[in-house]
Amino acid sequence: MKKTLALTAFLLGAALAGPANNSLVVGTSQEPPNIYDPWNTNNLAITSEINGYMGAALIGLDDDGEPYADIATRVPSIANGDYKIVRNAAGDVVRNSVTYTIRKDAKWSDGTPIKVADFQFWHRLVNDDRVPVPDRSPWNRAKISVADGDTFTITYEPPYLFADQTSPGLAPSHVMGAAWNAFDAKTKNEKDAKVVNEEWKKFISSYTTARNLPKVVAGPFRPTAWRSGNSLTLTRNPNYWMHPKDQEKYIQTVTYRFIPNTNTLKVNILSGQLDAVSAVGLTFDQGVDLARTERGKYKTYFVPGAVWEHIDVNTRGQKAKDLDLDDPRMRQALLYAIDRDALTKALFQGRQAVSNSWVNPISKLYKKDVNDYNYNPARARQLFAALGWTPGPDGILQKGGKKLSLNFGTTAGNTVRERVQQILQAQWKQVGVQVNIQNYPSSVFFGPDFLSKGQEGKWDLAMYAWTGNPIFEEGNLFKGEGIPTAANGYAGQNNAGWNNAEYNRLHKQAQVEFNLADRIKLFDRMQAIWNSEVPALPLYYRVNVYTKVPGLVNYTFSAYTLYPSWNSAKIGWASRGAAEEYKQK
Repeated sequence: MKKTLALTAFLLGAALAGPANNSLVVGTSQEPPNIYDPWNTNNLAITSEINGYMGAALIGLDDDGEPYADIATRVPSIANGDYKIVRNAAGDVVRNSVTYTIRKDAKWSDGTPIKVADFQFWHRLVNDDRVPVPDRSPWNRAKISVADGDTFTITYEPPYLFADQTSPGLAPSHVMGAAWNAFDAKTKNEKDAKVVNEEWKKFISSYTTARNLPKVVAGPFRPTAWRSGNSLTLTRNPNYWMHPKDQEKYIQTVTYRFIPNTNTLKVNILSGQLDAVSAVGLTFDQGVDLARTERGKYKTYFVPGAVWEHIDVNTRGQKAKDLDLDDPRMRQALLYAIDRDALTKALFQGRQAVSNSWVNPISKLYKKDVNDYNYNPARARQLFAALGWTPGPDGILQKGGKKLSLNFGTTAGNTVRERVQQILQAQWKQVGVQVNIQNYPSSVFFGPDFLSKGQEGKWDLAMYAWTGNPIFEEGNLFKGEGIPTAANGYAGQNNAGWNNAEYNRLHKQAQVEFNLADRIKLFDRMQAIWNSEVPALPLYYRVNVYTKVPGLVNYTFSAYTLYPSWNSAKIGWASRGAAEEYKQK
């Protein structure tokens, strides 16, 4: 009864959906801890999607993976002279550079012109060890030289493979500059990394949270209201330079409704409370169910994506050593013990293929012939025995008086992940591994005190997804330098803590290898090493499921654009005169 009452109240309080007021209401299963952080220090998919409405870049990619100019006057290329490559006598690329000119009409949402200083400010902070960015590459080897207030060149030495296809970020120096200077003065001599990290959180939260909405943004929409646990509203930014000429025909506001339970999210679709669902929303089976009951009220899409579902194995700290999680044989045994083929057939009708690498299967770098770790419980038991784990009276493996008991967490409320957990929990129990399911809200799971602090032993197995554009594959997820530590401000994405010297060396080589055939060879070896040591248990590359109602145009995405917000200035209702430029493929 309580659940029914709560749901009814939620529906009654919902924002008006549909073209009646030329707005867009989007449902999502996650709420970000903050938004429009120029340095992406929380790096969540839902944050990236929402930031797409508010963000702008020098250049972007469309649904076909083709670059287009946004803040810049044109896309850099060898042909137009904006992209240059320098080789040594042996023909090796030793550095490359890209020149950008900022559009004269490019402005922040408060009307202040966007200038080179905003890119310099962003670049200075992304390379500051006190800023806990996911990754400093390639900006830690990039230098900015200024021609004038609107034109600048970025030179990469060593070179950056994707210099002509991506661009640096920007931050409003006129808004954040003084506060950064105060942070800098307060922490530059501070030796305690925890103190520095707390000061950083104070700095960034004063510009990016529900209590302190971003002061200015550069993109098509600006945030105007955020009710924590309920909704976030964005309003069209009149100072954005690439609105359609008849922008009044396109959506004027976007409201994100945060509905953590995906079953409740599904009910809101069926009841007509939503115009669309985020790429971070429906589970696959819910999408299948919805596709059967569309009846013209909405359309369900299954989009091949760039989202890799996996389970990190915590190899850090004394607890990991006691459980042998830092030994590849333990991780191999855990993978042999689960039947991923049966899992994907049962939950996804086989439409989400089992993964054996972190590299996207559509990438040219993907290695197909690595060990597939087919379900082999006998082999798993052999590996456990080799590590000294033997069955106890209750069947659970034990060694030295301790049970092989693992804490397994994911984002609470995601029904598919919770079903996957239950299936894997049962399969691991069959080989003697006790798995305790401990789930958390996404704001905690992805927050600053959980995944990145694996050495504290709060988790053993963590199931979540990484999103990455297949064009820009660098192998950064598992490089040794990417392990979050107090010393680096808990920056980095290698939450598992795996560190392999050969992999690290090959990764550095691959970063400066411009010959595709040779680069493929490097990645073949990198994937072979990774596959042998399995620092994370690969599950599958997700097909992204979302819905939208008829008449909503240009709400599309692909593995290249990642989220529907990439083209947010042109999202609109056909009935209000919005022209359709992109159809979902």
